[in-house]
Amino acid sequence: MERLDLNISQTTQVVRTRSIGVPIVRAGIVFIFFAGSLLVALLLSLVVYQLVFLNRVYIGVHTMGVDLGGMTREQAEVAVAVRADDYLAFPVTLRYGDESWTLTARQAGATLDVAETVDQAFAVGRYRHLLGNLGAQWQAAWQGVQIEPVIHYDTGPANMLLVQIAQSVNRPARDAQLLIRADLTVEVVPAQVGLTVDVDATREALHRQALSGGTAPVELVVRETPPAIIDAEEARQLAEAFLSGPFTLSFHAGDDVREWKLTPAQLADMVLVTEEVRPDGVGRVWLAPDLDKWSAYLNELAAQIDRPPRDARFEIDPSTGRLTVLQPSQSGWTLDIPQALAMIAALPSQPTNHLELPVVVTPPAVPMEEAYNMGFTDVVAEATTYFKGSSEARVRNIRVAASKFHGVVVPPGAVFSFNHYLGPVTAEAGFEESLIIWGDRTAVGIGGGVCQVSTTAFRAAFFGGFEIVERWAHGYRVSWYETNSGPGLDATIYTPDVDFKFRNDTDTYLLIQTDTDPVAGTLTFRFYGTPTGRVVTMEGPFEENVVPHGPAVYQEDPTLPKGTTKQIDWAKDGVDVTVHRTVTEGDVVIHRDTFFSRYKPWRAVYLVGTGSK
Repeated sequence: MERLDLNISQTTQVVRTRSIGVPIVRAGIVFIFFAGSLLVALLLSLVVYQLVFLNRVYIGVHTMGVDLGGMTREQAEVAVAVRADDYLAFPVTLRYGDESWTLTARQAGATLDVAETVDQAFAVGRYRHLLGNLGAQWQAAWQGVQIEPVIHYDTGPANMLLVQIAQSVNRPARDAQLLIRADLTVEVVPAQVGLTVDVDATREALHRQALSGGTAPVELVVRETPPAIIDAEEARQLAEAFLSGPFTLSFHAGDDVREWKLTPAQLADMVLVTEEVRPDGVGRVWLAPDLDKWSAYLNELAAQIDRPPRDARFEIDPSTGRLTVLQPSQSGWTLDIPQALAMIAALPSQPTNHLELPVVVTPPAVPMEEAYNMGFTDVVAEATTYFKGSSEARVRNIRVAASKFHGVVVPPGAVFSFNHYLGPVTAEAGFEESLIIWGDRTAVGIGGGVCQVSTTAFRAAFFGGFEIVERWAHGYRVSWYETNSGPGLDATIYTPDVDFKFRNDTDTYLLIQTDTDPVAGTLTFRFYGTPTGRVVTMEGPFEENVVPHGPAVYQEDPTLPKGTTKQIDWAKDGVDVTVHRTVTEGDVVIHRDTFFSRYKPWRAVYLVGTGSK
């Protein structure tokens, strides 16, 4: 019996369990029904939503504050176009320093692309896979989607505006300047930084601001060009000091003191305003003397200062031996213009209102103070030539030319130049017209007879044993030069090219004295000095290659009476002449020379009168 009860009890428990499971199943069925219904409703809603917004913007899509949700394309374009006018009217401000310029985005060249903006609004929730589109639609409906308007930018209006602004801002860089006015006041024009609006860079910044819709001012992009010269103050101070008073130039030589003063106005005309770079690299205005004008001025002063050195000239009285000063010596002065210009060029760095002019002093080669130390004790060379029968004009020319050598002193080692002491052969120098050799005949010219003097000087140097540096023979034989002498010892000169020169190759001074005797028709050159013991030996003259002269020439002369004949040239044969000279001093040969002369034949010339009696 007990076992039976137990089984019943167990059976009862099983039955209970089955009775509890029935409600759960029913609940599950109900849940599934409702969930399915809800899903069907949701799917139906999605389908309906897609159908409703098939040609409309999905809910939650905005642009520029305009809700485009539910609008068709045409409605959205109208709404965006209406909003674009206000949207592009927002101000954009350009600023530079204290200046500013305000314009709208539209004035800056911004335009809103309505169709593209609406296309982007329609694109929300479309053109992707299903889940992506549904997600985008859900986000737009739940959180909203903001579409940035599509803005295009036309550079033309902005360029025009910026060019106008640039005209008011741009300015060239200006170097500092120094102006010296006509009234000698000094003015400084300060340096100025150059400004140039960078139109391209500013336009880009303006573009970005217009597209972003920002309200912050756009800074004008301006490029600065620094001036090269910024300092003029030092130059101003220098100019004012330089022009504050006269500028003095002085020259001192012994007891001779000279001064020249330049007024501030003259100084202002002789200075240049220049530009340079300081050692620290900063450009500055500076002053520099106008060296061209200073050079011209210094040349004017040189004409007043310069003088050649002058050698003393002496005369010895043959009877007493007394030495007399014929011409006092003096030092030569030469203004050193290059050195003076260098000193003037340095004035800006060493300001002063006084300049001591650099003058080169050249002492005379023959100072008169040394006269009694020059050893004029004896006649060391002497030569005499003859001119008896010369015309009065020729005699006067000989006397004038000889006088120019009287008292000349030739220092040891110096070269004597006949033309140097003779000077110009002109009427102004005291010479007269006389017969001269011209071409192949005798003609009338200034200075006839001067070669008598050069020939005499040559012979004195020849027989004195001095070094002959330059000697030219005449082209034709001249009778006067062969009196008491053979041919080949003449010396012609023709200033300034044909000269006679000899060197005083001794250790003592030579004093030249001349003696012209018109009555006797003689010219003598004497060289005074200290005897050297030189011995001169001459060989020749040796004549060869004689060329006989041609027949006489007769020329009609209407200035002579008819029937009158006058000889003006005398015939001479042509010949080559050689003279040898040997100069010894003790056992030493000092000079061994050969002097060659080639004389052309010379015909006699007669004038035949054709004039009236």
